Amino acid sequence: MAVYDVNGDGLSDVVTSLEAHGWGIAWFEQKRDKNGAISFIEHMIVDDYSTKNVGGVTFSDPHGATIADVDGDGIPDFIVGKRVFSHQESYTDPDPFGPAVLYWFRTIRNPKASGGAEFKPELIHNRSGAGSTILATDLNKDGAVDIITSTNRGTFVFWGKPEARTKK
Repeated sequence: MAVYDVNGDGLSDVVTSLEAHGWGIAWFEQKRDKNGAISFIEHMIVDDYSTKNVGGVTFSDPHGATIADVDGDGIPDFIVGKRVFSHQESYTDPDPFGPAVLYWFRTIRNPKASGGAEFKPELIHNRSGAGSTILATDLNKDGAVDIITSTNRGTFVFWGKPEARTKK
């Protein structure tokens, strides 16, 4: 789960997986009425196979979510992946043999999009997945975000590329 201002309206929003052993990633836009009462509007990012998802991306068991400004545009991005065999290679999870993907979802502020923002999926890796935790930090101090996760398939470090970051 992550809390940041997704659409640039000055209010903190929530970006999260909906069910760690099921389907869904969404962001919840914070709204305030004239009296200051807070409410949230759900905006789906990725759902199950029955829906049309952004970038055609669908995966179950979203785990280890974190945020980082991966592209250097000053706006946090959401990082999450599929945890493979969360329940010991059983059919308890909805798609136990689905690809072990790891994605970052680029946060794009777009006044024409629902809620004023959209998310563009960027595949990091299609065989590692995510463990319980994903770390996003600049390990080698080169100015780029590096992404680390440990899964039942091993420990993975994905080195960011400084030249790929957006100029501010």
